[in-house]
Amino acid sequence: MFAKSFKALLALVLIVTCSGLSFAKGKAYVETTVASVDVHGNVNLAIKGGVFLAKGFSASDIVNISVDKYKFSAPIVKNYSDVNNGDFLIRMNGDEISLAINMGNFSEVSGAKIGSKVTISLKEHYGYLTSYQVRVLKKSNDREKFDSDEIFANFRNVTGGSISAEKLYRSYNPIESDERAPFAAKLMEDNGITLVVNLADTNEIASQREESSAYYKKLDSEGKVVCVNMGSAFSGDEFHSKLKSALVFIANHPGEKILIHGKEGKNRTGFVVAMLLALNGASYSDIENDFMKSFENFYGVKKNRQKQQYELLSEAVPFMFVTMNNGKKFKEDNIQSIAQNYLINTVGVPKPQVDALSKMFK
Repeated sequence: MFAKSFKALLALVLIVTCSGLSFAKGKAYVETTVASVDVHGNVNLAIKGGVFLAKGFSASDIVNISVDKYKFSAPIVKNYSDVNNGDFLIRMNGDEISLAINMGNFSEVSGAKIGSKVTISLKEHYGYLTSYQVRVLKKSNDREKFDSDEIFANFRNVTGGSISAEKLYRSYNPIESDERAPFAAKLMEDNGITLVVNLADTNEIASQREESSAYYKKLDSEGKVVCVNMGSAFSGDEFHSKLKSALVFIANHPGEKILIHGKEGKNRTGFVVAMLLALNGASYSDIENDFMKSFENFYGVKKNRQKQQYELLSEAVPFMFVTMNNGKKFKEDNIQSIAQNYLINTVGVPKPQVDALSKMFK
């Protein structure tokens, strides 16, 4: 009994220590304002991380939050994926404190804007601890800790249904300014990629960053790169418009070896690839396996080793198909028609292009 209690206490200490957050003391409360809103609708607060901690808040606390007249509760976490898709969170990233919805647009939902008044008060100390312990993810940027360049760069060939080998690829951003990008850029060139869909960057940002990859820059100069600067909320007119641009670009370029990437190649890329796999008749299990491969590559999460963590993270897949199905439940054997209807009726991709997307990867 003592051993179990000691292990539980040790886990608590480790989770808080590793996240760089301190223990809360007393009834924590703070007033602040919205300092900025990013492209994904995440709201950055004026209060700094050190001050926030000094007020008595800790990782895994559940807090009550009001943004002007909009009120809700959320856990304090480190990563967006520490909560279910569609759930609120308050994120601590160094000295930055932000309010967000995992795979959603917080500012759109809450009406938050720069200058909005925000209050945060403690609801339950360590109320989210059990879930946080299961979900907490650690990522290394040291190439030597990974078995291959492909794993490190989250680079892979996508197959399933009628999608044949060496037609469709996904990866980390080859022109991101960090350690992984050069590996993704080299793999992109080595695999003969001829068309790139950049879900993360604007044209301006891409034109600056692609100086690091002559191959990427060459494709861009040939009109073989499209940048759509897509948000991470899989709904709304802006998201649908950008998704349509990306898919029509693909459909209008048959016979190419296509790379799709966001920043890390996990979530936005995962959504687009899942939709293409479904459209091309891939099974639900194949789609889930492909989506979760990114979490294995980045964090070492494997179904046969971290079962509970794997199951929680894989809930993102049904969330995507519920989103495609207008918020309704779905049957796994019906995802192909769901993807087709979603593209035509919700995203607005013309039927000839949808038909092309369902045939061009054979």
